[in-house]
Amino acid sequence: MNNLDRELTQAVNNLSALQKSAVPKASAMAINRVATRAISRSVKDTAKAVRIKQKVIRPRASLKKANGKMPVAYVRVRRFDVPAISIDTARTQIRRKKGRYMVSQSVRGSNGRYQKRDHSGNTAIVVGRHKFENAFLQKLKNGRWHIMQRTQDARYPIKVCKVPIVNEITNAFQKHSKALIKTDMPKELVSAMQQQVRLIVRREVGRGN
Repeated sequence: MNNLDRELTQAVNNLSALQKSAVPKASAMAINRVATRAISRSVKDTAKAVRIKQKVIRPRASLKKANGKMPVAYVRVRRFDVPAISIDTARTQIRRKKGRYMVSQSVRGSNGRYQKRDHSGNTAIVVGRHKFENAFLQKLKNGRWHIMQRTQDARYPIKVCKVPIVNEITNAFQKHSKALIKTDMPKELVSAMQQQVRLIVRREVGRGN
């Protein structure tokens, strides 16, 4: 076998190695970059829409990265409501009128039951950019503190204060995942493929091939 035949054989082997390893790795790299970008932008949009800091929303999205053997990335999004206590430091506001405390008294209805006070507790809880009227801090049986709010439901007179995010976070992820697949995925594939080719060429040159 002459030198030309050996070089041709080596070139064929390099192309084969490129197809078997570089292409799947480049695909996985591009997918992971796009998925990470989709999470970042979706978290930002969701935080802005619900008026909550991004650091509160970010842990709700987790990424299982793609690899050469399985070039598919999975993004898990927990869309349940955000408890008010998790948003920020809770601050209590006292209701006042003309410099005086607003005092309310308990009133019984026609059935003899106590009715909801007009200004029950005379307080409101402010957390970040959210305000919950007639709210108070309470430690539950599980040992966790929550911001509770009085309701008009006689069966369940209090509830845990939460901020719903299901619609905002769903719309954000659907929007950015579809858009980035069209705009960023082709560019990321080209960039990742070029990087994989450079690595293979550098490795083969180091081996003297």
